[in-house]
Amino acid sequence: MAPRGWQCLAGSGVALALGGLGFIIRFWQPLPGPYIANELYPLGPYVNAWAVSFGFMWLAYGLAFVTLALRGQRSFKIWLAMIATWILAWLPHAIIVLGFLTAGENERSLELYRGWAAEWRGLLALSVSGLILVGHLGLSLAGFVLTGRALLRDNKTPA
Repeated sequence: MAPRGWQCLAGSGVALALGGLGFIIRFWQPLPGPYIANELYPLGPYVNAWAVSFGFMWLAYGLAFVTLALRGQRSFKIWLAMIATWILAWLPHAIIVLGFLTAGENERSLELYRGWAAEWRGLLALSVSGLILVGHLGLSLAGFVLTGRALLRDNKTPA
């Protein structure tokens, strides 16, 4: 069985894969052709196609994260690679959040989410998505800290 920190990292990968699956299910709106670049795709309008492809990337990355955490070599190099890919995956989202916090039209954005949450399906989707995101972030941070501490402790142990 994997140590607790690696289990947390695997759990964060499961949460991310579920989040990706949610994007795929919510945004895939198959449409008939003819398809037009930057306008209409087999997955739906271009924004939907982007969200579906994003969902597949999260699904794949989450599954790879689980596999690496549970079956990969438990080394400092793997840990660093996992942190580096995690930071790269979340960097654009951090930039978007900072943009909204500093220069975003927050009232209009909040109105969009309030409208979506006014219906039970929208509220359910927002709630589940939020829980998955918080679970992923919490498990990731706990996993990186616990695993990093264990790796540092093991490196200080004489051979």
